[in-house]
Amino acid sequence: MRKVFTFVIVAALLGLLAWRTLDALRARQAQGVAAPPPAGAIVQTTRVRQDTLTVTVTYVGEVSARSSVDAVSRVSGLIVSLPVAEGDTVRAGQVVAQLDVRDLRFQVEQARAAYQNARVAVDSARAALNTQRARLAQVGSGIPSEQIRQAELALRQARASLEFSRGQLRRMEDLFAQGYVSQQRVDEARLDVALQEARVAAAEEQLALLRREPRPESARIAQAQVEEAAVALRQAEARLAQAGVSLRQAQSQLSETTITAPVSGVVGRRLVEVGQQVTPGTPLLRMVDIESVFVTVAVTERDLARIRPGQLVTVRAEAVPGRTFAGRISAISPLVATATRTADAKIAIINTAHLLRPGMVAGAEVFVARRTAALVVPIDAVLQRGDRTVVFVISDGTAHERPVRTGVSSGGVVEILQGLRPGEVVAVSGHRALRDGAAVVVPGRTRRP
Repeated sequence: MRKVFTFVIVAALLGLLAWRTLDALRARQAQGVAAPPPAGAIVQTTRVRQDTLTVTVTYVGEVSARSSVDAVSRVSGLIVSLPVAEGDTVRAGQVVAQLDVRDLRFQVEQARAAYQNARVAVDSARAALNTQRARLAQVGSGIPSEQIRQAELALRQARASLEFSRGQLRRMEDLFAQGYVSQQRVDEARLDVALQEARVAAAEEQLALLRREPRPESARIAQAQVEEAAVALRQAEARLAQAGVSLRQAQSQLSETTITAPVSGVVGRRLVEVGQQVTPGTPLLRMVDIESVFVTVAVTERDLARIRPGQLVTVRAEAVPGRTFAGRISAISPLVATATRTADAKIAIINTAHLLRPGMVAGAEVFVARRTAALVVPIDAVLQRGDRTVVFVISDGTAHERPVRTGVSSGGVVEILQGLRPGEVVAVSGHRALRDGAAVVVPGRTRRP
């Protein structure tokens, strides 16, 4: 009984399958009668047209600041003030830090005092030199006659005073013998005579010295004294110069306690804090100049011939949506990297609003060419057949293979320099397997690119 039931089920399934197959064959036959196969390949077309073609290339690079400079301390000291914070905009020369000045002010006062002492020493040495030079001149030229006459006059006066004192002594002795004066008055008169005799002797010796001819050794001694005084002056002047250097160094170090911004820009980082001890060369602040920035991009070697310094560039950054920035190529590296076959190009951008920040990623669109009244077709219309570039021109339902020479391409179209005329119809799809002279069918209306 089970075998009979199984046989019935299998027979029913086979019958259902046969009915389905027959129904499908009938439907296919009916469709073949209603839509006969096309007479040629189905292609989409467009017309060759003239247009203005703007060619650009786009690169991606990183934004960098025009300059990044550290404000550093040139002297050792304790930081007592940091009047700027990170993100503040500062001008070149603006005070950004102040060190403790007390020790350096004391050093300046010490150096100033040493300088004043050295200047006094120079004045004294110069006066001594002038004195020795005068003595040398006197020895060399002899004693002036006027000086001898003065000495002779002084001797006559001394002798006259001596005679007068002697006369006074004789009168005192007579008066003493008569009892009119004391012994003290006689002694005083005798002392005055002795003094006058000494004055006469000194005047005679002075006159004798003046009348005597200068000896050779006197001139040599005077010359040696002049040279010694000149050496002493030079030494004093050297000490004065050194004291001046020390004073200027102390003053310079004092002025260096006020640290100013080396460039105009933004405080990128504060590297120290108030109360910190610093030494010469310690970075205090990092100054970033972003009034203008650079975008550095890697240009492929095939595009190097199409760009040059001065070309305009449109820059966009995802971090600043909806904004474009005008840039200009400022420099192109003369070296091509062997690993990437690219050369770096720097694009300068005015950034007065500070919207572009160092480290941002930006796209740079470089304008490289502009073609007016250029013949253009969609890029899909152009095929490469071996070493030939061809398009298929469609005319009266027939595809004609036409060699062409192409130029620049942009925005999905390519410039045709040779091989086509304006208004001709070319295939843009369904044409990759075509051969010259093949029949084609163009459904619908011709579309334009």
